[in-house]
Amino acid sequence: MKSAKQLISDLSLEAHPEGGFYTRIYESSNTINTTNGSRHSATAIHYLLEEGDFSSWHRIAYDEIWFFHSGVPLTVHQISASGKLTSTVLSHEHNISLTVNGRTWFCSEPLITPDKQSIEDPYSLVSCVVTPGFDFADFEMGNAEELVNLYPQHRDIICRLCRE
Repeated sequence: MKSAKQLISDLSLEAHPEGGFYTRIYESSNTINTTNGSRHSATAIHYLLEEGDFSSWHRIAYDEIWFFHSGVPLTVHQISASGKLTSTVLSHEHNISLTVNGRTWFCSEPLITPDKQSIEDPYSLVSCVVTPGFDFADFEMGNAEELVNLYPQHRDIICRLCRE
């Protein structure tokens, strides 16, 4: 199995503002008009999180489909508009894909269980498809104070997995 550093280099991944590393691997040649302007009809990225890193709470305007590829399991946490917290493990043993509905607050983190602690360089590698295609104009980084005000019952996980 390749190391995280090898994958970051081989896949030409760069730092993502929410945490981790990514590169865009696809954008549809078709475009559509949205309320925020013209977008590719779909985009896809490779996304990698190393041990100790996380994808900070954020939301995007449109649906995002996650596909697990390799490494340790990845937990994706979501808070619905009604305040329900769900945590889904992506791995070859659990779910290999997950859809996060647009405008849903979510974050993710590698799941390092006791049986995975012996792995020298734990990471999680996934791909994500967004439709209509992703644009940073449709991206909102979560603010811990604001999210805790909205969802006080989830204070601990919000504060643990929020960069702002």
